[in-house]
Order: sequence, then C-alpha cells, then structure tokens
Amino acid sequence: MRQHKWRTGRILGIVMAAAMLGGIATPICVVAEESEAVEMQDGEMQDSDALDLETQDPVTQELEGQDVEIQDDGILEYVALGDSISNGYSADPKSEIISYPQLIAHDLEEMAGEDVELSKDTKNGLTTTKLNSVILKRKQVQESLQKADFVTVTIGANDLMNQFKKVAKEILNNNTKFSTANQALAALQDGIKANPLLLVKVVSAISNWDYTSFEDDWKLTMENIDSMRPANSEMIVTTIYNPVESMELPGTLNSIVEGLISKMNDIIVSYADDYDYKVVELLDSGIGEKVQSDGLHPNQEGQQLICDLMEETATSEPFEAIREYREEQEREKQEALEAAKRQKEQEEAEKKALEEKKERRKTVVSCASLAVAVGLMALLRKKTEKEERNKQSGKK
Repeated sequence: MRQHKWRTGRILGIVMAAAMLGGIATPICVVAEESEAVEMQDGEMQDSDALDLETQDPVTQELEGQDVEIQDDGILEYVALGDSISNGYSADPKSEIISYPQLIAHDLEEMAGEDVELSKDTKNGLTTTKLNSVILKRKQVQESLQKADFVTVTIGANDLMNQFKKVAKEILNNNTKFSTANQALAALQDGIKANPLLLVKVVSAISNWDYTSFEDDWKLTMENIDSMRPANSEMIVTTIYNPVESMELPGTLNSIVEGLISKMNDIIVSYADDYDYKVVELLDSGIGEKVQSDGLHPNQEGQQLICDLMEETATSEPFEAIREYREEQEREKQEALEAAKRQKEQEEAEKKALEEKKERRKTVVSCASLAVAVGLMALLRKKTEKEERNKQSGKK
C-alpha cells in the first residue's frame, strides 16, 4: 500500500515556520499548467505532436531504475492525463466547459487549503496508444509525473469511437472520413434502414473487436505511468460510459455496444491492484444524461459529477479535508435550516398568540359591551317601571 506524504509535508512546514519565527513569510504562488489542446481526428495525433521517439528514449532510460527523492515544497502536484473528457471539450465554441481536473484543483485550494500545481496533459481525440507512445514520452510530462502527489487518468473512449468509425467505413464500403463516432453511427443507422441485412455485419464486426490489443495498450500505459510516479502518490482512473446512450440504435446493436464497453471496463478494473490505482465507475453513474448537444461529451453538470466521484474515491489527506469541509458546510446548512425552522415556528407561535390575544380582547370587549347593554336595559326598565308607578299614583 502506498504511503502518502501530505501529513509529513505539513509537519515539515510547521517546523520550518517555527525556525523562521520573526521573519517574513513569502507566499507560494499556485501554478497551473495546461498542455495545448489540439483536436485530433480518427484517433491520430496532429503532425505537430509527432515526436522523435529516438530523441525521447534517453529521457525515458534516464528515468528507469532511479529512485528520485523529491523535496516536498508544500505544493500539491496534480497531474491530469486523458482525452477530451478531462480536457473539458465544449461542443459550443462560444461556451466554456470547466474540466473536472480544474474543478478538483479548485476544491483542493479552496476547501483543503492546499497550494496546487495542476499539470493538465490532455488532448481531444487521445487514445490509449497515443497517451503511451506520445504524451508519456514528453520530458515535461515525465518530470511532472516524477513529483506527482495525485494523478487522474481518463482514457479509452476514443479507442471505442475509432472502432465505430472503422466498422462504418468498412461496412458501408465508402471513402467517407468520419470525423466523429456520431457521424459514423448515423451513417450506419441510415445504411441499416436501407438494407436491414447490414445490421448482421455491423454486429459481427463490432462484437469481434480485438480486446487483447486494448488490454495490452492499457497494461503498458498503466505500467509506464506507475513507474514514473512516486510510490507515495495516489492515482484514480475512470471507466468508460456509453457515449452513444442518447442515440436510438437498433436493439441488438445497442446491446453489443454496452457489452463492449462492459468488457473494456472489466479490463480497466482488473489491473487496479497491479498498478495501484483506484477506479471511478462512470457507466452507471448517470453521466449519460449530463452530456452536451453532441450527445457525447459531459456538460458542466457532467464534469462536476466526475469531480465529485473523484473526490469521494480519493483517500489521501487533502481529500479527507475536502470531505470534512463539505460535511461542515452541510452541518452548517442543516443548522441554518433548523434555526430558520425554529425561527419560523417561533414567529408562527407569536403570531398565533397575538391572534389569540386579539380574540380574547374582542371577547372581553364584546362581553363588556353586552354587560353595558344589559345594564342600560335594566336601568331603562326600572325607569319605565318607576314612571308607570308614578302614573298609577297620580291617577289615584
């Protein structure tokens, strides 16, 4: 089990602060690094991303077999790796999506009181193969992983998407270059409507996808990440949700897609112990209902959902602090609600008492008025009787 260094870092910070008592503390700046997000089509990297792997190999070799001691400077190093989901892709160019790594970094700063350096090495269209063969070959990424306290990985969806596009192109036998899986599936739907027999070919092609290649890519990628990050770091990966859940696919095809995703997720979960990572399950998380207009990418609610699931899954000290902060906020909220409830009940009781007092006053006034009326009537009656007696006496 990996041991985490945050508690040690805080203790060292206290010792250093005590040693510097009487001096002036210099604030630590929070740095956020974000890799340039370059759109990729068909799972291929842009030409500008093609690295000379021979020139990168010495860096990789230099890292291998070394137990590098990283000095704890009090900054929490967070490395986010992955595709367009962790990149915060927005289907609407006019609308910004705040990615879950940014949300997590914000919570670590605001709720846990950490100084965070976010290295966001994410790209739209990234596949597991390209994460391993290109992103992890970069010296900057390797250096970030070497000092990482916390690592998140979201990858695999484009492996599936590219398979859809490949199948569509082969089955439909045309030269169309589908830029998205949605286009490919829409074309397949149209083709199946025109020729229902195509469904058999599509199902066969998708169901016969080679899981072994994905498993090999996943193992190699996780092995490389695990070999670069410190032994006391924490890593969380996400499973794959159904990216075509919102599409009306033929029943059989939809079952095949869900089965395919389940098998990929089984692979992701099965290596958690081997490479010491925790898993956030997205397939049944409800995120399929929190997607953008493209029906694929998480909207802001979806990104927040992933953030929340990540923070609930993480066990290291800063995330315990986030949970404690939220629990305290929830307690304060409940206390405020209870106080408001008591205040309302008190106000209602006072209002009721005032109304009862008014009613009693009305009753008293009514009784008094009635008594006065009765008294006046009695006096009037006596006066009348007296006058009658005087009349009778006068007659005599």
